[in-house]
Amino acid sequence: MLETILKNFKAKKMNLYKSEIRLRNYRCFCGLSLLGLTISAMVFVFGLILSEVVTFNIEFFIILGYFFILYIISKFYLKKHFQHITLIFYLALTPVMIMGILRGTFLDKTEPSITIMVFICVLPLFILDKPWRITLYITGTAIIYGICCFIAKDINMFMADLVDLVTFYFLSVGVNFFILNDRIESVENYIKYRTKSEIDLLTGIYNRGAGVEMIEHLMDEKKYGAFILIDIDDFKYINDSYGHIVGDRYLQAVADNIKNIFYDSVVLRLGGDEFAIYAKDLKNEENCKIRFEKLFDALDNMEDLSQNDYVFHISLGCSICDKNIANFEDLYSRSDEALYAAKEAGKGCYRIN
Repeated sequence: MLETILKNFKAKKMNLYKSEIRLRNYRCFCGLSLLGLTISAMVFVFGLILSEVVTFNIEFFIILGYFFILYIISKFYLKKHFQHITLIFYLALTPVMIMGILRGTFLDKTEPSITIMVFICVLPLFILDKPWRITLYITGTAIIYGICCFIAKDINMFMADLVDLVTFYFLSVGVNFFILNDRIESVENYIKYRTKSEIDLLTGIYNRGAGVEMIEHLMDEKKYGAFILIDIDDFKYINDSYGHIVGDRYLQAVADNIKNIFYDSVVLRLGGDEFAIYAKDLKNEENCKIRFEKLFDALDNMEDLSQNDYVFHISLGCSICDKNIANFEDLYSRSDEALYAAKEAGKGCYRIN
């Protein structure tokens, strides 16, 4: 039991799902900033309408400015620094914690502290991270509050707040721990489901549906590059002469080599012996030719798959996506024409349209 709790507390398996966790934290950050900004703006408009009975203090404008800054960060900064979203989330919540600490100590020395107790319990729930990090953040906040409370308040009020702090601290750690475990399990199940639905089981690369969707998304964001179609020449002969097990080994070997050469690209299996690549870093013919030669050299050295009466080679067709190509269908058509030209030229070569 204790071993399981410690394992869940460390949550090392989260290292396998970094991209999904960052995405969820990003969405939560954007949602929190937009919700806070919307509510603050509505309160401000409502206050203007009822200006005779409603007045705004400095704290309201601080909160409004805070959510406005969060919104600006989510729109213009996080997209370029997506890998730091979890750290930025912690930093974004820290000013709220500081405000809660000040309100419960130096700004109000005569009343029990309620705001910071609620903040300690609730605010960490917005972040999806390893439980030990959340616990460390909660512990640090609680210690700082305890020190400030000791300095600012008389001993009787300090002792009363200390009892509440200990109670809320353990409540916060427990609630966050169990909710985080449930959220982490949800991420794990989602990744397993997505893997089964998006990955080609034989080759380990994207299947047609998932790969095409990713390419269309990149095109919509104007992230242009080279779209490449690859076809194994005379693949039917391999299956007919040596069996489908050998044919599968060829498919796996080709997929592995493509992933190694085009490591930062969208690589997918269209079906059968056909593969496709969308390489964002290839934007001109010269760079394409250099990369294609590397791929051809790698495939030529697959000695363990060589057969006495079969010379392995592929045909490749490429087109470079730019703003003049309207959609994926047009891009595919251009690359398909180039692939056909490579086949007509005698196979085992590439053509760029």
